[in-house]
Amino acid sequence: MKFCIFSCTKQKDEKNTVLYKSCLEFDELDLFFKKENTDGLSEAYNSFLYSKEADTYDVVIFAHDDLYVDDLKLEKKLQAALDIGYDIIGLAGCINPKIANPALWHIMAGGFQSGNLRGIVNHYTDSTLKTYHSTGFGVTPARVAILDGLFLAVNVKKVKNAQWRFNENYKFHHYDIASSIDANTKKLKLGVYPINTIHCSPGLKSFDQNYLESEKKFLEEYSG
Repeated sequence: MKFCIFSCTKQKDEKNTVLYKSCLEFDELDLFFKKENTDGLSEAYNSFLYSKEADTYDVVIFAHDDLYVDDLKLEKKLQAALDIGYDIIGLAGCINPKIANPALWHIMAGGFQSGNLRGIVNHYTDSTLKTYHSTGFGVTPARVAILDGLFLAVNVKKVKNAQWRFNENYKFHHYDIASSIDANTKKLKLGVYPINTIHCSPGLKSFDQNYLESEKKFLEEYSG
């Protein structure tokens, strides 16, 4: 299996990103970055996914630039996830979501006590990047309806045959939820797999105007 990682960054030099530094541990791993990016993630992701470059790979991983990939068995795990039948592979997600406000995937699935969350994501505890904790969402591997966009490994041939694309109606907020729902409508299988990574961000902590506008658009498009 041949795979690569694609990421967007606002930085001028991708070598300054956590993602790039983490991948130095791998003997061979093709990395592609869109530097000084100002486009929406979906637009940038689609541009690479539907390029001739992507056609040379079995799997393209779309990852945030603040993700530390800490798993030297990454290739074997991706292959195992493909063997299960997953077409799009992530770290965390949910089953049985109810589209509603607030439009956050873990809340729409009922929260941590619902039994609807799946997967594991590690987070650094502070800016020193020396200690981290694990957030256990639920069992993994597992098939899900929605995947978090932090890490999305895409079976290039399967998603192109299904004519699936990242939903470009969303630049950052909700692009992962909307794209997951679209993938389900095209009969693609989404799943989480225990791939060891560490996210250098606590996640969304406040709802700014960009988020609120995105949420309004998402609910108008998908609720009901």
